[in-house]
Amino acid sequence: MSEVTVTFALPDVRLRPYISSYYLLDVAGGPVEDWLHPEWANIRVTLGGEWAFGKDPGSAKEVSDRAVIVGPTSRSHFIRGPENRIFGIGVLPTGWQRLFRADAHRFANAIDPLRALTGDADADALANALIAAPDESGRTAAADAWLLARLDRNMPNALDAQVEALHAVLTDPASATVEQITATLGLPQARLARLSKRGFGFPPKLLLRRQRFLRMLGTLHARPYDQWPDFIDPQYVDQSHMIRDFQYFLGMSPGQYFALPRPILSAAAKGRAAFMGQPLQGLHLPRKGTD
Repeated sequence: MSEVTVTFALPDVRLRPYISSYYLLDVAGGPVEDWLHPEWANIRVTLGGEWAFGKDPGSAKEVSDRAVIVGPTSRSHFIRGPENRIFGIGVLPTGWQRLFRADAHRFANAIDPLRALTGDADADALANALIAAPDESGRTAAADAWLLARLDRNMPNALDAQVEALHAVLTDPASATVEQITATLGLPQARLARLSKRGFGFPPKLLLRRQRFLRMLGTLHARPYDQWPDFIDPQYVDQSHMIRDFQYFLGMSPGQYFALPRPILSAAAKGRAAFMGQPLQGLHLPRKGTD
């Protein structure tokens, strides 16, 4: 039976407004598979073996590129891999905008070779440095160096500040409607929609719905499902409302979800909550740093 551990590390302080964390997924004792939650973007570099990704087990395909970019997601996706390791970099919307200057909507709900985002040379440089690193501290240093080079390459602009402000509003549980966001940010709805799709990958209404679901799911990791009336998010009307979101975001009912083994999800949620205070990447706000 496979054993899964997920360990976390923080990036250089200058990167903390942009990167949620680094993580090392370590699989021992045989292959593993799981369904991953909706989340912000991630760079994943396989340190050995080939991993398969897809919308479901039937469509999962092995990715030959060692480094992939998983764009921001509004649906779960399936992952299957051998006894080996993946090094991951959690990219917040602020990081997507400042470090890559790319349209997030183009990569939303997609898994692409990292070179599609950064070019061949940069993607190879990151993968080679991480694979050659002797230990966890070496991998952290290699990721820091690669990301800091991109940070120095891209000077701040006005769009950076707008993405940061929108991220803060979206992760505020008091934000319930698009109208509230436009009032808080002072942006017309059409401009907000463009900013939301470019910086976050999705329209603001869907992002609000996703954040509500992730807040509830984060609480579920620490409590039995049959206690749902005690922790259901105030923005849910009733249990059927919550179940519809389970079907939309995870493609299954709550009962099906909690019947799954979830080896990667459980290990990641436990490790992330202990190290960073939140069980899910989509719930993180940017940490303070220096530029």
